[in-house]
Amino acid sequence: MSPKENSGSEQGGTKPILEGEMMAITRREFLKAAAAAPVLVEGGLLASSGTAHAEVKKGETVNIGFLAALSGPDAGWGLPGLTGNQMFIDEVNAQGGLLVGDTRYPLKQYAFDDEAIGSKALQGARQLVLQHDVKFISAIGGNPADATHPFLTKKKVFYATLISTDIKPDRPYLIGGGDVTPRIDMLRPWYHKFNDPKLNRWAVVSQDDTIGRTCQAWEVGSAYAEGWDVVYDKHYSLETTDFAPIVTAILATKPDVVSLNLSYPTFVALIWEQLYLQGFKGIISQNYCDVEAVLQKVPVEYAEGGTDSFPLFDDPWWGEPSHQHDFIKEWMKRYGPGAPEDVHRHITGIDWDHVITLRVWAHGAQLAGTFDPDKILEALRAEKSIPTILGPAVMYGKDMWGIDNMISPPIPINEIRNGTKRIQAQVRFEEWFESRKDKIITVVREKGQMWDQRK
Repeated sequence: MSPKENSGSEQGGTKPILEGEMMAITRREFLKAAAAAPVLVEGGLLASSGTAHAEVKKGETVNIGFLAALSGPDAGWGLPGLTGNQMFIDEVNAQGGLLVGDTRYPLKQYAFDDEAIGSKALQGARQLVLQHDVKFISAIGGNPADATHPFLTKKKVFYATLISTDIKPDRPYLIGGGDVTPRIDMLRPWYHKFNDPKLNRWAVVSQDDTIGRTCQAWEVGSAYAEGWDVVYDKHYSLETTDFAPIVTAILATKPDVVSLNLSYPTFVALIWEQLYLQGFKGIISQNYCDVEAVLQKVPVEYAEGGTDSFPLFDDPWWGEPSHQHDFIKEWMKRYGPGAPEDVHRHITGIDWDHVITLRVWAHGAQLAGTFDPDKILEALRAEKSIPTILGPAVMYGKDMWGIDNMISPPIPINEIRNGTKRIQAQVRFEEWFESRKDKIITVVREKGQMWDQRK
């Protein structure tokens, strides 16, 4: 039995037990677990206790920053995230502001295009903090996280990275995990092996930068832990425009699966094109796939079965009514074709990706009754279940990053079906990792990519 045979249907199903310890989550079980989480009210946030009948004050506006690539090859992970954040901010402001203690605070967002360049990210961080006094920054991470963390740590400003590999103990206000990177890259080797135990040869490639090297190390460690023969494990230059020779070298190793790890969206489409042109017949797996961009390069039949982890919120898996379907309906009404703020593109997983951590930060402020960052972190870590749009999360990650600053919700795993991504399983990461962490961490250390090995 595989996760895709036993999950995601409207009827739900029984829960497959993997090696006696780990569980893929059916839609019915997901909804049951979500119902057990703190009650979602007022746009997904908890009403502060003790204020229901008290006089509510109006506070000053609290500013939120968005510091990410809004242009260039990395923009696919940045620019769309502005929509989800703005939807949440407008939702909160329609209620008079974020209720923290006995005061409602309006929210306002300011954006800066760092083009995924460290020096520009530091410039943007200084502008957002010194000119706009932002309390929270949404970001992609990687080199920009390295460049900004000394300044933001000194100023005690939250930096919410998409890439959990940025988390370190000397970055106490850097949080991640709403985005499932690199946990999905670690789970994909398990997923493909579980679906077809006969598969044996794993090839992986990504760009040669901070996020590529670190995320690929965690994937390779996980592939070895799952019994794969890793036949290709290399990085390409960020300046690469011709992927033909790279794909030729990959296919020379005769892989069963080609993983693109955390390759930038622009690179993903170009690699898919070469895999198609050079006749690869196996599985193509990646962290994130912009299906619309890929289908401009390959026939829809070729894309069938391609795997990633950024689901669509109109997926039948979620059921209806659901928070996910509500999100996509509101997004389409506001940003879709012919809408008042038409962005002239399809909705992507990044439209909802950044806002996960923004909502968690706001939830933490309500729990703590203050915007003090240390008290917010303390409150979040004390929670047994934190509501997110992907399901109940916990604060986790000390064995991986040296500090529990990773938000860990269930991990969705998608496959392309008739040109559309559809969820095949949702998996809890923590149980899987606990049983394999020693093998995985050994490989990551051999590659010099543990948090205490990287400067």
